[in-house]
Amino acid sequence: MMRTWLAVLRRRWQVLAACVVTITLLTLLAVFQVTPRYSATSSVAINTQKTQIVDATQVVSDVAADISVMETQATILHSPTLIGKLIDKLHLDRDPEFSASAKASMDAAKPSFDIWKPSSWFASTVDQVSLTPAARKKTPLEEARDRSRLIDVVSAAVDVRIRPRSYVLTITATSENASKAAVIANTLAELFIADQIETKYDATRRASVWLESRVAELKSAAVAADQAASSYRAATGLVGGSGGSVDSQQLSEINSALILARVARAEKAAQLGQIRRLTESGAGLEASAATLESPLIQSLRQQEAEVLRKLSELKTTFAAQHPKIINANAELRDLREKIADEVRKIGQSTANDLAVASAREAALASSMASARSRTGASSMAEVRLRELERQADAAKTLYETFLNRAKETREQVGIQTPDARIVSQAIFPLAASYPKKGKTVTTAVLLSILLGFGLIVLLERLENTIRNPDYLEKLSDSPVLSLVPLADEAPSIPEDIVLDSPLSQTSESLRTLRNALSMVDVDTPPKIIMVTSSLPGEGKTFLSSTLARSALDGYRRILLIDGDLRRPRIHKVFELENRAGLSDVVSGAVSFEDAVQHDPRAKVDILTAGRRSPSPMDLLRSQQMSNFLRQMRERYDLVIVDTPPFGPLADAQIIAKLVDKIVLVVRWGETPIPVLRNILSQMARLQAPLAGTVLTQVNMRRYAAYGYGDYGYYYHRYGSYSYGAEA
Repeated sequence: MMRTWLAVLRRRWQVLAACVVTITLLTLLAVFQVTPRYSATSSVAINTQKTQIVDATQVVSDVAADISVMETQATILHSPTLIGKLIDKLHLDRDPEFSASAKASMDAAKPSFDIWKPSSWFASTVDQVSLTPAARKKTPLEEARDRSRLIDVVSAAVDVRIRPRSYVLTITATSENASKAAVIANTLAELFIADQIETKYDATRRASVWLESRVAELKSAAVAADQAASSYRAATGLVGGSGGSVDSQQLSEINSALILARVARAEKAAQLGQIRRLTESGAGLEASAATLESPLIQSLRQQEAEVLRKLSELKTTFAAQHPKIINANAELRDLREKIADEVRKIGQSTANDLAVASAREAALASSMASARSRTGASSMAEVRLRELERQADAAKTLYETFLNRAKETREQVGIQTPDARIVSQAIFPLAASYPKKGKTVTTAVLLSILLGFGLIVLLERLENTIRNPDYLEKLSDSPVLSLVPLADEAPSIPEDIVLDSPLSQTSESLRTLRNALSMVDVDTPPKIIMVTSSLPGEGKTFLSSTLARSALDGYRRILLIDGDLRRPRIHKVFELENRAGLSDVVSGAVSFEDAVQHDPRAKVDILTAGRRSPSPMDLLRSQQMSNFLRQMRERYDLVIVDTPPFGPLADAQIIAKLVDKIVLVVRWGETPIPVLRNILSQMARLQAPLAGTVLTQVNMRRYAAYGYGDYGYYYHRYGSYSYGAEA
């Protein structure tokens, strides 16, 4: 595969070279015609940490540097407002690079040179300007349009981008002048910083003025609310830190004590209820919570457990009537009686406690009712007083808040800091950013190479002629018998090359063809060989004539017949007369001996076509033609019949049935593949005895570029075998 593509490149290198040279030259011409432009870049960082001069909240909050804020800052930096300030500061409206009117004025100021007017040869700029009429005053609408157009032009020359994974904005200005590009980038960065300070200053100043007026209003409101609460308290006689009376405070204390008494009474009632349920169920009071929590009962229970353990040990040693066992049982009964007495005392004590708690609750409820009767009259006055006090407190709190905020804002007016800082200023660019000549030319070369390869592939795909012997063998299903090259120095009569240059490549290829024909059928070598082609001009007559002459080395008697009765040419090649020939012999008008002629330079018998026949096909199809060829087979060792092209006329198809083998001539690089495929189909349909094909007029130097691997590829190495070369 690699060798194939190298061969394609070798034979099509001119196409690739033409593409590369043409596109590269055009690119160079275009690049050097373009006005160079220079780019300068300055950087601005959005501050994520602020210097806190005073511990106060700012009117304008600090910037939280996320992606949305970064994009917003980039939009502000590239906004028409800042671009307008940039234009005004640098007077770009007078710069011909950006302003169309300035450029028009400068063009008009240039002296117009006219070779036919000697007065214009030395005209000065001042004179020309003085002759220019005064510019018409523009309307406000026209000025607004010019201003908007100027802003758009300057904006296009400035590029603002967010540097990835950082809080830095880059400002790139492009201009035809290197120093101007740097000045534009640096000025825009400074205007951005100044705009941030100005925005914060204006916001803080407006906030301070508003807060001062609001504080005065809130002060009056707070004083009025406090006076209203004090007057109402004095009028109603209410006292207390929160505006309540003594009766209301006493009522609150009684209410709290009553709640505690009710909780205590409920608790005692629950304990007594539990004791009664245990007594009624027969479970005993020992399981009640009060009993279980009694320290005395817990001590008696421990003693009981100790006696039970001791009694259990004695029973393992003594009988039931033993004194120790009797004493232990007596001690156990005594302990259990004490426990029962203590449980009964606990139940009785719980009942007494419940009675006391109930009495206390009743007394507190009575006091509560008495206190309510005393405080009912002053409750409405207390509600109103509390409302007035709340209003006074709220007014005071709001006033203090606004007063503190006004003081803070007043201090911030003169200490505003920007949310960004300049990281690096733009420097004068040393090289033009546009056009990038090296990169552009390199890209053009690469693209031209790709285009050249594309054209080569396209030309290879569009190749419609035979250049590959292997492909010809596959197409014809027969061998390529020989390749007949173009002679480097052909004689005046091309057919004389086998005699004038017997060791030339052309002569060697004809001898190769002769040997290949003799080896087609070793047992019965063909005697009558027909030479035909697909189209006229493919070299079949040349091949027939030179094959007949070169065959003298292997055959003693050779006959060359011109079977093209419509356009005979053999007699012209050998400079013979065509008064009598094949048509006369077959028709019986002339004998063969009278019609046959001899090659003036070789021992080859030649039978020309003869006089024109009114019906060549009938003559060739006749029995006389078949008999004639049969006679020639017996008389000669090799008969070569030169026929018309096989396709358009039936003459060659008729003769094909009378010969032993057919040699199909194919012109290298000229014969169309569809035509050849059609001819081969006809031969296959007629069962014509095709011996093989011959590629003629092969340009061996171009053929070597195809790299097929046969001897044609190494054609230049055979030069030492040419005629006259030293051994």
